[in-house]
Amino acid sequence: MQGRASGVQVTQASSAPGGTSIIRIRGGNSVKSTNEPLYVVDGFITDNGKDISPSDIEDIQILKDASATAIYGSEGANGVVLISTKRGKSGKASVELESYYGTQRIKNRPDLMNATDYKAIANAKAIEQGNPPEYTAEDLESSTNTDWFSLATRNATVQSHNLNISGGNEDTRISISGNYFGQVGALKKTDFDRYSGRFNIDQKVGKRFKAGANIYAARSFSQFKTYDGNIVPSNVLYGIMFTSPAIAPYNADGTYARRNGKDNPLAWLLEPTNDRYNNRMTANIFGDLQILDELTLHISGGTEFSATKEGTYLPTTLVSGEKVQGQASVNELNSTRNLMETYLTYKKVFNEIHSFTALAGFSYQFDQNERHYTQVQKFTTDKYLYNNLDGAAERIKAITDKQEAIMYSYFGRLNYALKDKYLATFTIRQDVSSKFSSKNRIGYYPSGSLAWRVSDEDFMKDNKIFSNLKVRMGYGGTGNDRVNNYVYMSTFGPTGVSLSEESDLYGGVVGTRLPNPNLKWESNYQFDAGVDMGFLNDRLSVTADYYRKTTKNLLLDIPIEQIYGFNSQLINGGSLQNQGIELSINSRNVENDNMTWNTTLNIAYNKQKAINLNDRPYIISQTANPDGAVPAADFTKLAVGRELSELYGYVYDGVIKTGEVYAAQPLSKPGDPKYKDLNGDGAITADDRKVLGNAYPHYVLGFNNSFTYKGLELGIFFQGAFGSDLYNMNRLLLETYTGTDALQRWTPQNNNTDVPRNGYFTSKYGGYINSRFVENASYVKLKNLSIGYNIPTSKIGFLKGISTAKIYFNAQDLFTITKYTGSDPEVNSNNSDTDPNSTNLRAGLDFNAYPAYRSFTLGLKLNF
Repeated sequence: MQGRASGVQVTQASSAPGGTSIIRIRGGNSVKSTNEPLYVVDGFITDNGKDISPSDIEDIQILKDASATAIYGSEGANGVVLISTKRGKSGKASVELESYYGTQRIKNRPDLMNATDYKAIANAKAIEQGNPPEYTAEDLESSTNTDWFSLATRNATVQSHNLNISGGNEDTRISISGNYFGQVGALKKTDFDRYSGRFNIDQKVGKRFKAGANIYAARSFSQFKTYDGNIVPSNVLYGIMFTSPAIAPYNADGTYARRNGKDNPLAWLLEPTNDRYNNRMTANIFGDLQILDELTLHISGGTEFSATKEGTYLPTTLVSGEKVQGQASVNELNSTRNLMETYLTYKKVFNEIHSFTALAGFSYQFDQNERHYTQVQKFTTDKYLYNNLDGAAERIKAITDKQEAIMYSYFGRLNYALKDKYLATFTIRQDVSSKFSSKNRIGYYPSGSLAWRVSDEDFMKDNKIFSNLKVRMGYGGTGNDRVNNYVYMSTFGPTGVSLSEESDLYGGVVGTRLPNPNLKWESNYQFDAGVDMGFLNDRLSVTADYYRKTTKNLLLDIPIEQIYGFNSQLINGGSLQNQGIELSINSRNVENDNMTWNTTLNIAYNKQKAINLNDRPYIISQTANPDGAVPAADFTKLAVGRELSELYGYVYDGVIKTGEVYAAQPLSKPGDPKYKDLNGDGAITADDRKVLGNAYPHYVLGFNNSFTYKGLELGIFFQGAFGSDLYNMNRLLLETYTGTDALQRWTPQNNNTDVPRNGYFTSKYGGYINSRFVENASYVKLKNLSIGYNIPTSKIGFLKGISTAKIYFNAQDLFTITKYTGSDPEVNSNNSDTDPNSTNLRAGLDFNAYPAYRSFTLGLKLNF
């Protein structure tokens, strides 16, 4: 999807094997809720649409405007992605086999100092601060020079093997497929495997009834790590990037070396066990009964079940594991969705010019989620990992949780066409959701659209410009109920209670959330106007759209007085607006018997602003602290009239030079960081901060060219994003500690530099969230280069039993044009499927993210 559809921004949030992506359709609409679109696979609404095997996909449609999405009511506010999987076709049975294998190589390795330089700078800093040298004379003579990044990474591999069998007759059509996908991580011990299978059947029974079924099952395994913006040892990239190269990875006896009683990062990467297993099954059946020639009844029902097990073990080979004699946990997450839908469709043409299609229906959705978590410690052996919890001597934590939600809906749609030139669509949907209190459970979502096929008018028949011209506009409402269950209720959790200073702790409960029975879902209202144009007998087609959408009843956390026992409460308040322009151009440049050349270009612009924040001027969010010696700092700011995730901090102005007196920083010494006094009050204070950039791009671009010449095929796809920024926290720490940029730090002999003498954490002024590390993250990538050759099987004897054979080569992320100095301009360390607030308000951070890589694959596709 990335770069293929206008107005759709797809960001690879994590490059880790099995990692997720962030998808935004026409910008983000919410602060506290997810901004991910709704996925519908073969008519079944699922939260796992991004996990589908690409080999199963027959077609993808993206619904963006309110007229199209309103039929999905309270689930359609963020757009809808409709995925159709491959189905059997009448005729001779066919077998399709496709396999590819490739390598993945890290793109941009950090420039790290060697041990000699690192020790020299560390000692110099210590002496400048009046402390003894960090490294002794014996340490300085040591030949140890560890490249932690090289030890932790490798050239990875990726492979996929897919088999599809399909066929049938006019009454019965079947498609069966199986897929294996495996990826060896570029970071060691981060592998991913998935096995999946799909079965689709369509059956006609008599002349008026047809039925079908779709069954999908998958099992995956991954070795997961933490890659977000924190500095705990389990976040392995932090240690790999910023640990001293003067530490050896192993002792002489082969055990992991330690320094100052702490484990080295290679031990933290390789020793803990972090396994995740997921089993998923989706099954739905449907039937269509043609009651009358004009009237059809559709009934469908299905279930989706997902079972995830996460098993972790902290062994005694690590310091923290040794202290507790081994620690294990098992986290089991089970989710079930039952979905039923039925509707009537009436189609009728009157007087050969009036065409009506009316639809009315009902749907029911039931979701259930369960969690069982157990954590124990004190084992006699590391041998059994997390598979023998009862062998532990001490239980630390046990959590069980069960949640349920129900939504039922009534919906209707009317399509009318006059002479197939004047088109109108009207939709209404009513949703009832258990996620809100009884007085706010019902939501109504109407929409309407009009279109005019101008090119079909008599006055356009002799025009020499347009082969197709259609104008359209629409307006409608959708909603967003994808919030946590029971958010309007008081909730409670366990706590320990002491009756006196001498007594033991007794089990008790404590409130975890204030009630708010007035909560209701967010509502999104969108206006869309567009034009579709065709030229040169539709060899050139252009589509342009303008949209403006406003989210009302925005869910926000507001601060409250401590007398209530909580810091904040969730309310409906405020509104957010997105507006933009989309342009798509498709051109069939060359078409003849030997050669074709097709070009697709799409460009989209989106501008977002907060209209109201419940009378608050702004909302500040913090980033995790980059160093154990400093606290978290204000990082992003959402203000009225501004956008989500705007980066917020001080303006860096170099270093204090020798002999320089800077009145705004009277206590600074030469070599200290210098910040601009923006308000002119003669002092560097928090009031001197400003918006330094924005995390989400204003423009997204996709440009694709495909060529064929006889049996050869060539595809060149560029993708880009413009107008966004990233806070490069990796660069902050590399410049302060382990990167070669630290060699440029200020000294009395190196006065002409912008690198401070001792980083940004000891200064009495300003802060580490500053403009020096906010970088322009605009980019253009050669996202995919593909070369294929269709082998003439009829001319090669041993291939005569094969109808088609194709060999191909793909290169992904071949090169990037960008000013960004980090690993990849698409990165977003603050991404979370479970915490939308982090993704929406704290985006734009590059810190400890999984290394980005290029992929080179060679594949073979056969049809029998």
